[in-house]
Formats: sequence, structure tokens, C-alpha cells
Amino acid sequence: MSASPIEQLPLQPTHDVGTTLDDQAIQECCNWLSFHRVWGELSDAAIQAMARAFQPLTVEPNCEIYRQGLQPAGLYLLKWGTVEIYRHSLVGRTHITYRNAGETFGYVPLVENQDTASYRASAVALTKSEIWFLGQTEFRTLCRTYPDFQGAINTLLAQDLANFAMRMAKEQARIQGLQRYIQPVPRGEDIIGTSKATKKLRSQIQQAQDDLKPVMFQAPAGSGKTFLAGLIHAGSSLQNRQFAEIDCAELPKTEAGAVNTDALFGKQGEQLGVIELLERGSLLIDNIHLLTPQERDRLIHFIKTGSFTPNPNPEPEESSPPPLVQSWVRLILASPQKIALSGVDVHTIKLFSLPQRKGDIPEFARYFLHKFCRQREEILQLDQANLRRLISYDYPGNIAELAGILQRAVLMTPAGQSVIPEQVLWSVESKKNAFRVDLLNQLPWLRKFLLSDWWPQRFWFIVMAIFIPVTVMGYIGPQSRDASITLNFFWAWWWPLYLFLFAFVGRLWCAICPFMITGEWIRKVSLWIFPRQLLPWPTKWLNKWGAWVLFAGFVAIYLWEKLWDLPHTPYLSSWLLVAIAAGAVICSVIYERRLWCRYLCPIGGMNGMFAKLSMIEVRSVQQVCGSQCSTFGCYKGSEATPVNFSNPLPNEGQATGGCPLYSHPAQLQDNRDCVLCMTCLKACPNRSVQFNLRFPAVDLLENHQGFWAEVALMLLLFGGVFMHYSHRILGWLGVGNIPLDSEHLLTAFPVVTLLLLIPFVATYLTHQLARLFDKEMPDYLKVIYAYLPMMLAANLAYYVPAGITEAGQILPVIARTFGYSGANLPTLTWSMDVASFLQGVTLLSILAFSIYPLLKITQRPFWNNLPHLVLMAGFTVVFFELMIG
Repeated sequence: MSASPIEQLPLQPTHDVGTTLDDQAIQECCNWLSFHRVWGELSDAAIQAMARAFQPLTVEPNCEIYRQGLQPAGLYLLKWGTVEIYRHSLVGRTHITYRNAGETFGYVPLVENQDTASYRASAVALTKSEIWFLGQTEFRTLCRTYPDFQGAINTLLAQDLANFAMRMAKEQARIQGLQRYIQPVPRGEDIIGTSKATKKLRSQIQQAQDDLKPVMFQAPAGSGKTFLAGLIHAGSSLQNRQFAEIDCAELPKTEAGAVNTDALFGKQGEQLGVIELLERGSLLIDNIHLLTPQERDRLIHFIKTGSFTPNPNPEPEESSPPPLVQSWVRLILASPQKIALSGVDVHTIKLFSLPQRKGDIPEFARYFLHKFCRQREEILQLDQANLRRLISYDYPGNIAELAGILQRAVLMTPAGQSVIPEQVLWSVESKKNAFRVDLLNQLPWLRKFLLSDWWPQRFWFIVMAIFIPVTVMGYIGPQSRDASITLNFFWAWWWPLYLFLFAFVGRLWCAICPFMITGEWIRKVSLWIFPRQLLPWPTKWLNKWGAWVLFAGFVAIYLWEKLWDLPHTPYLSSWLLVAIAAGAVICSVIYERRLWCRYLCPIGGMNGMFAKLSMIEVRSVQQVCGSQCSTFGCYKGSEATPVNFSNPLPNEGQATGGCPLYSHPAQLQDNRDCVLCMTCLKACPNRSVQFNLRFPAVDLLENHQGFWAEVALMLLLFGGVFMHYSHRILGWLGVGNIPLDSEHLLTAFPVVTLLLLIPFVATYLTHQLARLFDKEMPDYLKVIYAYLPMMLAANLAYYVPAGITEAGQILPVIARTFGYSGANLPTLTWSMDVASFLQGVTLLSILAFSIYPLLKITQRPFWNNLPHLVLMAGFTVVFFELMIG
């Protein structure tokens, strides 16, 4: 009859049930003891007395029997089953020995016969077992009554003490050898993150915890191998054993350059390897790709057989072969490369790098901040800008690098601050964000303004209040330049001012362009009158031919301007404005969003090209958009979206119709397809959008992709400068009397065409010459963009005199447009000398700014670029002669 054990330790029978054997059980016990190697030597009376004193215990697997340091309860005799005796030491749970059927344990402190005696080790049942328990009182009674019982106990005690002494001596050496390899085991922790990769990893770790098969990590440095291996160990049946790690990259090298594996396998007669020292538990072996194929085969053999031989000692006295070593260690192997373990059933787990788990970075950041802020009064916070920087960084060192960055940030943050300042994250800068400053963070008022209704909708009314009368007065007002508000606004104000602003604000004009506004307003009216579904864009056709249609439109504008003298003909200038607005209207009432602005508008094409030189850009963090955004309202439109960060502005995450040009800010390669309307900023619930200040022309230097239609437009605008000064060029050639007007099209058209082709012919021939001397010079399509700054400067220099001498007369011109003299109205103008000076400064400065892009784009030595440098200098000299000479 068995008694139920109680939870209190040491384990012993309860007193509310029968705790002794019945007569039949006593007789069976006597028979069993009689055949025992030690107890069988006792007298029949002693055996009979033992059997009557025994109390039965039935214990389940993993049931703890007694614990190290507790006072003894009695003697335990294992009838059947297996019990492990172990100790807790500096390296964790240490195995001492096993007790099997017929063996006795737990009696050593009873023999000491002291009130302070306690167990020197602990005992746990490894299998379901039946134990006969002899209480402390009964034990002492048997010792006094039966001397042969006392003798048997002394025999067992002598054997156990000898074995225990040997084991403890070995354990001391084991502790010393293992201390450098033992790793803490995660307790109460889990894998951080909710990304798809993390969910898969969590499932794989759980599978690895369910058995003791080896594990193979394919993992880059810093990806958390030690933590995950410890997590596998902590969740497995080896959780009460030691967990150790050895890194092959830290092992010494042999004379032949291979990794010395003495620390791993041991060396005969000199050193015990970590596998032998560990005995039982889990061992992480990192960077196994550094081992030779032969050493990896030894690991495979150990996985299959559980045994290995230490490295032989080459000394002569050690002539005998190394002995075979048995071990019950579970191996967890790791390598950044894929390693095949032939013939071995393993759990293969691929660990993704942190850049591949961008969605988990916010959770990692919170975890590390909580960990590193334990000495502070409060947990430091990351504002959205700094979190965005963390997400956008590439992390060559993976999770370990993120931890180091945040630990340094906590240490550098002054006491009393609750938010980590931007300055302490100086090392977090992605390549894409190098040398960029987000103005939305530096100027908080700017974010509020761009999120408000003022930008750009309320500006539309201001622009249209100017555009409509300027256009109308071109038809009905005076037709001379000094009395036409149309010509003054368009040719003396808009052209020089916006050409100047391109280098600063890029395509900003397109956000408040009157052509686009007209199209938007007429579209709304037409949809109200005739509700319908607007057509999607024919994107495939537009991507192939749209830019060429745009180029053809600009050719037509240039020919119209030159041959019909648009700068001095108000009604034709108004027709030009109306024609461009008509294109915007037609596309707006047929197609969704702003097809005209992106693909077909001649002015928009010019703006997009010049915007690549701008000092500002709108971008967003790809990793934030990809990992935290689920609505993509900035691109396709969405309802108002709740923000997911603290302290947002009231109007962040607005409902929008999406980007009017179908551009995603995270995918923009340059400024060409961004009109700075800030729809993306208004829609973003993650504060991912950036309004960056950057170096000018950086779009041309960072993986720029040009295309022929844009190059054709650029060369056309470059040739336009020569067209504007046709009278001087023809005069140099001695044919200055050739008329270039609409009345002489047969002669004017080919002459103007030849003037427009001058930049193409000059640059193409120069490039062929450069490639003749340098076969590695990039192709023409790439190098020609180095002339874009010079082309902008040349056009700006052409319009400088109009801006200097005419723009300041706007008030008198307005008066004369409406029939007044305007004689007493104020003006602000300068002389042509000032205009010539500014033209010269513009041309000289841009020559200097053209050399750097040329060298960066070609990636060739200075002297290899000499043909292009000479041409640039030649263009500058020619422009000086045309404009100032």
C-alpha cells in the first residue's frame, strides 16, 4: 500500500493514510532485501525490522525528493525507477550521480547525527519510481538495535563518500573550465516583434523546444543567436542543466592557419574540452564555418553517436590513442553561411537581419530603453523623428548594434530629460539620408503650416486671382510690352524668378499652378453636372511616349515664341497660357488625378527636370512605410487614419485622395515626379514623410536614371539660349539680315532648328572625343546631365535683364494696362550694367558648380574629363559674348 507524498520537502509519506506495509508486502520486502548485495548480508531479524519500518512512496517523473541545504527526513531505498543526485554550483545545476533500483540515498546527513546536518545535494525522480522510505527515528532505532545494520550503512557511506570526493574534485575542475563559456538562460522572456519573419521564428523556436534534436542557425553576426539558443534551452527538457557558448572565431589558430579545437574537443592528457566539461546541457557553437570539413565531420559524428575522441597529444610519452568520451550535450550550431550537415536530422532556422525585420525595431527600441533606463527615474522616450531614424538605418551589426546605440543614447542623455535628444543618435544615419536635414523637425511651425488648409488650397485662390486677369488682359489690353500686365508678369516676373528658385524649391510652382487649378475646378463642376467614373491612366503608353509628347510640345512653344515674337505680343502669350490650361482641363475631365502634370505638360516637364537641382526634397522612410503603414493613404488615398505615435498634431493622418501624380514618397528616386503638394504629409499616420534640406543637384549623383526624352528636352532648353541670341550669332556669321519670323517660315524654320541643335552637336562630339581617350568613360546619356546646372544658369542669365529692368515697373504697367498713365507710381529698377554684372556672376559661378557634378557622374580622373571641361569653359565664354559683350 502506497502513501501519497506531500509537497513539502523533504518528501515523505503523509500521516493521514496507512504508512506501513501489510503482512504480504512485508514478506515481499524481506525477500527483496535478502537478495540485495548489501542488505542481504544482514540477519533475518534486521531484515524483518527494516521491512516493517519501511513506508512506501510512489513518485512521478520530475518530482523533487529533497533539496540541497534542507535538514534530513530519513533514508530512501529505490525499489524501481531512476533518481538523479545533483548540486547547484557556480555553473548551474551539476550532475553528481544516478540512483537506480536497489540503491540507497539521502542517509549521509543522518549518519552525521548533528542537529545542523543537511543534505549536500538534491534528488529528483527522472522516471516514475517506487521508493521505500525509512524515517529518521526508525533509522536511528535500527542502528542502535542491529549492529550489522549500522555496519551496512558504514559500508555504503564509505563508498559514497569516496565517490562523492572524486566527483567533487572533478566538479571543481569542471567549474573552473566552464565558467568562461556558461551563458545566462532567459527566464520569462520571449522573442520580440510581430513581423511575419518574427512570427515564423517564434514557431520554429517552439518546435526546437519540443525535442532534443540539434539546431542549425543560419544567422549573421549580432542577430540574437545566443538569446535564441538560450530560449531553446530554457524551454526544453534540459532547462535545469547548463547552457554554454563557444565561438570558433575566438579560438586560436594552428600553425597551418586552421582553428585550434582543443577548447572544443579537449586535448589528451592536458585539457578537457567544453563538450566533455558540460556533460549534460546545451552548447551553442558559433561560426562553425570556420572549422575545417574534418572538424565539422567530428561534430556530425558526435551528434550521431554521442561520443568523440579528444585531440591527440603529439608528445612522445602520450603514445596511446585518446580514450572515447561520452557526452549528453545538445549542440546548437550557428554560421552566417549555409552549412550542410549530411545524414543528421536537425532543426534548421534562418535568422533574418534587423534591416529585414524593420517592423520590429520599435518594439526592440522600447525593450532596450526599458532595460538600460533602470538606473534612471523614468524610462526615456523616442520621439517620432528619432524612431524614424532608427528604422531607416541599415544596422551592419544587427540587433547588437541597435542595443549599443540605445545604451549609448541613454548614457548621453542629460538627467532630467524624458526624451532622447537627436544629437545623441549621431551614429544613426542611413546612406540615403546622408547630409540631409528634415526641416519639419527643425522648424515645427513649418509642419503645422503644411498640414493646414493654407497649403496649397488657399493659395489657389490667390494665384487664380492673378492668373485670370493677367490672361484676359492679354486679349483686351494694350499690345505693347511697356503697357501689358500679361507680358510683364509672364516674361519679366515668372521666368526669371522661377528659374532662380528652381535651385531652392524645385517643382514648388506645380503645387499652385493655375493650369492645374483650372483643370481641378472644371473637373469638379463636370462631375457635379455629369457624374461618372474617371478613366485610369494608360500608364504603359505614357511611360513610353508621354515624355516625347511633352518634348514636342516644348518644341512647338519655342518655335511659336521665336517666330511669332511671343515676348512682345500679349494676345499670343495669353493664347499660350490658355493652350496649356486647355491641356490640363481636357486630361482632368477624362482621367483621374493629374495625368497632364506628370506626363504631358511642357512646363511641368521642364520643372521636373530642373527640380533635380533643388536643395529641398520630399521623401519618406521606406522601412517605416513598409513595416508600419497599412493604409498607403499617401499614394492611393484613404479615410482619416488614427496616428500611432505620441503627441501628434490634430490634423495628422488626414483623409486624402492620394498623391495627384501617383508617386509614393518612399519610392521617389529624384524630384521629377513630386509637386510638393504635401498630400503625403497630410495623410501619413506614422510621421514618415520628410521635407529635407540637402546639397543641390544631389539627385544627379545618387543612382540617377536618365532617359532620352528628358535629355532631348534639356538640350532643347540649352539650345533655346542660342535661339534667343540668334541675331548676334547670325551677325558673327555675316548673315545677320536673315529674317526669323512667321512671314519667312521657309528660311526661319531651318535656321532656328540649327540654333537649337548647337548644344547637342557640341556635347555629343565632345563626348565621343572623351571616350576615344578613355574607354571607361560612361555613356552620353549619363554624362550629359552634368550640363544641367549650366543649362539652368544660361537660361536664368538670359532672363536677368528683363527682371532687373522691367519687373520693378509692375505698378506703372498695371496702370497703363487699364488705361492710366502710371507716371507717379513707384518703380524699382536697375540699369543694364547691374544686369550685366549679375549675368556674369551667374555664368562664372555655375561653371564652378558644373565641374563637381561632372567628376562625380563620370567617376573618372580630372584629366580624363578634360574635353568636357574645355567645352563647359567654351560655353561660358560664348555666353559672355552673347549676353555681355
